[in-house]
Amino acid sequence: MSEVIDQDRLARYREKRAKWLSWYKKGEGEPNSLQDQWFAMLLSEMSFRVVQEERAEDPTSMLNVPVVVHLLNSGYVSSQVLATRRLFDSRNDVISLRRLIDDIRENRDLITREVYVSFDGTAYAPELPALGISGLQPAESPFSKWIKSQNRQELFDKLSKVLPENRTRDDKIHESVFSKMDNWINSSAASKFKNLSHKYLAHAAQQSSISSAIPKGLSFEEVEGIQKAVMQSMRVIYDIILSSGIYSEVVPMVSLDFFGKGWNGESWIDSAARMKRHWEEMAEERDRWVMNLESDLFT
Repeated sequence: MSEVIDQDRLARYREKRAKWLSWYKKGEGEPNSLQDQWFAMLLSEMSFRVVQEERAEDPTSMLNVPVVVHLLNSGYVSSQVLATRRLFDSRNDVISLRRLIDDIRENRDLITREVYVSFDGTAYAPELPALGISGLQPAESPFSKWIKSQNRQELFDKLSKVLPENRTRDDKIHESVFSKMDNWINSSAASKFKNLSHKYLAHAAQQSSISSAIPKGLSFEEVEGIQKAVMQSMRVIYDIILSSGIYSEVVPMVSLDFFGKGWNGESWIDSAARMKRHWEEMAEERDRWVMNLESDLFT
C-alpha cells in the first residue's frame, strides 16, 4: 500500500518533478539546461578574472595588447549580461531559473507534506525500530528508513513553518521560501544587467530612452552577487524542495592544460601556476556560497 493517500496528487507531482529535473540536467534533451547555462556563465567570469590577474602580474604579456584587451572586455561584459538575462527570463517557452521558481510556486499545492516525504516510497510515519536486534544483522541499518523519514519530516517543518505537534499530511511549502529566493535575486544587480542588455546589447536604444542611472560597466562584486543568488536558488530547489540527489559542484573541474602549457617537464610554468592558483582560490570561495544553505534559507 502506498504511503501517500492522495494518489492523483502524487501522480501529478511526479510528472511535474520529472519536468523540473529535466530542465537542470545536462544531456536530458534540453540544449539549454540550467546546468549548461550556469557553467557557461561561471567559466566565462572566472576565466576573465584569471586573465585579468595575469595581465596585472606581467605587463609585457601579450594579454596586454590593446586589441586583446578590447576583445576580452567586450566578451566578458556580453557573456555575463546575456547569461543573467537568460537565467531570469520569465517567458513560458524557455528554460530559466525564473520560470522554474514561478512554476514550482504555481504548483505548490502538489508538494504537500505526505508527497514530500513519501513520493519515492519512503515511509510517512514509520515506527522506531527496537534497539535489541539478535542474530545476523541486515546490510542496511534498521534505523535508516526511520531516519530518512524523520529527516524529511523535520525539513518540511521548516519549509511549511509548521510545528511538529501540528503536522498534517496536507501541509504545504510556505510562501516565505519563494520570497526568500526572490529577495536573493532582487537584491542582486540582476535588474541592472537586464537593463544593460535591453539598452546596449540586445537592442540599440536611442539616447532619450537611456537612464543616466544605467552605467555601461559592471563590477566583479555585482557579478558575484548575481551568481550567488543563482546558485543558492538552484540548490534550494534541487537539494531541498525536490530532494533530487543530484550532485553538482558549484565550479566545474577543468583540465590541467586549461591554463596553457603549464608543465615543462620539471615544474609549472609561472604564468600557468599563477592562473591555476587564482582559479582554485575563486572556486573555494564559490563553494562556500552553499555551505550554510539551510541556515541562509530559513533565517
